[in-house]
Amino acid sequence: MLVYLLCSFSGYANTQLSVRYSAGSHPYSAELLALVLSKSAITIVPVEVPSIPSQTRAIRLLGDKNGIDVFWGVTSAKWEKQAKAILIPIDKGLLGYRIPLVHVSNKNMFAEVTHSGQLRSFLFGLRQDWPDSAIFERNELSTLRYGMGAKPIEMLRTGHIDALAYDIFDVSKNYGNDVIHDQHIAIRYPSAVYFFVANNNETLHKLLQDGLLAAIADGSFDALFYQYFAAAIAQANLKNRRIIELINPLLPRSAPIQQQQFWLDKKALTQ
Repeated sequence: MLVYLLCSFSGYANTQLSVRYSAGSHPYSAELLALVLSKSAITIVPVEVPSIPSQTRAIRLLGDKNGIDVFWGVTSAKWEKQAKAILIPIDKGLLGYRIPLVHVSNKNMFAEVTHSGQLRSFLFGLRQDWPDSAIFERNELSTLRYGMGAKPIEMLRTGHIDALAYDIFDVSKNYGNDVIHDQHIAIRYPSAVYFFVANNNETLHKLLQDGLLAAIADGSFDALFYQYFAAAIAQANLKNRRIIELINPLLPRSAPIQQQQFWLDKKALTQ
């Protein structure tokens, strides 16, 4: 456990510390955490703890004796009050792209959609603890929130929902012949996935921030990002989709929108 009351790392050069995170998440995030920690002058090892069932609970357990030290997720004003965010989007904003998953019988459901208002005719399924759910609702889109124990693919198959608003990284998955990714549109809104730490953990916050900046500067951040996601970006075929823009009133004003080095170039994605 990283002792977050430390004021500095002086005197800890030969000490091995650990940073706890919840198991079961995407391997990219865990590998990025290890990369960022490796930029420190001391040895800090990321350690998995048993998977925490929801993002809401995970962020509440930050800094707890039996909890975790770092959490990552799509930011919101609420979460930035509950925890201290490192304001560098580890997904480069890519999770703001959503590719609808539909039943094959509805493969042309979005064929004529050209703006967000037309999406109000459809019922989207989103997990209840995803901040994205609130974004869809604030854009007046019909949204069915489902819990951890739900079976969203079955909900789609049985017609309980019209589409699942899955992220761009999902396009490589195969759900069978009856459930497919829509080929007509991509839904986009400004979004950022951050590392979060407990509000009083200034030491770990600075360590992660400095490590991220170092990884961006030396190119290792981009190398890891594209190692995991270049194929998904290409497979999403954004240049042949209509990009339907949503507003994100939940994106805190703290988001570093003007710092272009932290984000993917939208034009490059669609060329």
